[in-house]
Amino acid sequence: MADEQTYSALAIREQEYEQLQTALENAEAEIQALAHENRQLQLERSQTQDEIARLRHMLAQAHARLLESQVAASKSVPRPISGLEGELTIVNEELQISLEELQVTTEELEEANAALVRTNETLEQQVAERTRHLEEALGERDELLRCKDHLLYEIGHRVRDSLQIVTSLIRIQTGRSDNPLVRQALQATGARIHAVAQVHDRLFTDDGSGRVRMDRYLTDICQQISDVLDVPTPLQTIEVEAEPIELSADLAFPLGLIATELVNNALRHAFGKSGTGTVWVQFGRMPDSQLKLVIADDGKGISPGVEFTDMVGLGMHIVALMVQRLHATLSVAHVHGSCFTLKLPKIDEL
Repeated sequence: MADEQTYSALAIREQEYEQLQTALENAEAEIQALAHENRQLQLERSQTQDEIARLRHMLAQAHARLLESQVAASKSVPRPISGLEGELTIVNEELQISLEELQVTTEELEEANAALVRTNETLEQQVAERTRHLEEALGERDELLRCKDHLLYEIGHRVRDSLQIVTSLIRIQTGRSDNPLVRQALQATGARIHAVAQVHDRLFTDDGSGRVRMDRYLTDICQQISDVLDVPTPLQTIEVEAEPIELSADLAFPLGLIATELVNNALRHAFGKSGTGTVWVQFGRMPDSQLKLVIADDGKGISPGVEFTDMVGLGMHIVALMVQRLHATLSVAHVHGSCFTLKLPKIDEL
């Protein structure tokens, strides 16, 4: 009943997430449209300001010419020379006509300047309004992003709680079982679920980048296996040498399952009656930028005649599926124990 309620709640959360995602996409489209319109208004405003500056310059030139003409007209006094009196009268009349024309031009320029000022004020109001709409749209987008992050956190929290409950139930059932084979199967299942749970835990508790640091992840997995199997230290040890490489959950999850199965198998079957040995877990980047995961032990090892493809246990089936999912290659060496080497192709996101 609890699982059905959990699944129902998760389904509702997923629907809400999809609705928020759609609303976020619509808000981003509206923001882009408003930003484009805002840029157009800014361009028109800039052009209008340039036109106002040009007209003001013309107005200033017209005023200068008007003043020059007025000064020239005031200085042009008719001379008593009889031959020039008629010509001076004509020139004076022409100057008067020019002054009237310049006055009309000045008035027209002033009217045009006033119209441009009004247009500029209108554009400024439109720009301010569009800017306000843009800020409101950005605020709505930020609110949608906050709701989306909160919903993702809630989903991740519920998934982690569900996985922890399942792990606890398996641990209780393991403690109540007297059959060694059943206990072994339950322990292996618990380790696999723990590997999944750790991916979710690190995705939501690290720096929030949505990526998993492999050194911490592999160390935690090996510690969990050691605790579940009650490894007799210092007779048996697990040494982890992993670079602090961050991977997405799609890559970290299958690598964690592969490491879980191979380390679990090594601790259960590699050391025989002596019960002493070491399991090494190494992960890092090779010189050609490929990633490599190595699980090795110094136990009795796998028979040299047995290859990886001949191993038909459930754990190895899981390993084979994860290797296929990663498009990787897995090889087995039989020197001083067993050594499984997994090589991943080059990944663009790294």
